[in-house]
Amino acid sequence: MLKTLILPFLFIWELPQNLVGLVVYSIMKIKRLKVTTEQETHRLFVETPDTGVCLGWFIFWTQKGNRFPHLKNDCRMHEYGHARQSAILGPIYLVAVGIPSITRVLYRKWYRKKYGLNWGNYYSAFPENWADRLGGVLPPSN
Repeated sequence: MLKTLILPFLFIWELPQNLVGLVVYSIMKIKRLKVTTEQETHRLFVETPDTGVCLGWFIFWTQKGNRFPHLKNDCRMHEYGHARQSAILGPIYLVAVGIPSITRVLYRKWYRKKYGLNWGNYYSAFPENWADRLGGVLPPSN
């Protein structure tokens, strides 16, 4: 009974990112850019060839985004962390998390183009380090 009340509330609470996620999912489906789709914890996990982003109930992840060999799918876990941020922040998620995250992605791409190296600090600050914590992504212990 409680679940049937919470899920519609959560969908509305996360409505802006859910609408964007639905559009992205539709485009990926039309262009056949999805590898697999699984539903889990009222989220749709969509494996893609090279995209990792969370838009509300739509979690797009890629094997290419995995960083740690000791974890099976840390990109998936990281994006699930963003989903938890979405549930916490609701309608302000796209501004509070989306803009800083996109800014970090753009900087990472610029850094790689300028220096020919990966920017190693992508996950070290907000909102990425928070998403790692919420998703259970822990670096290997020494």
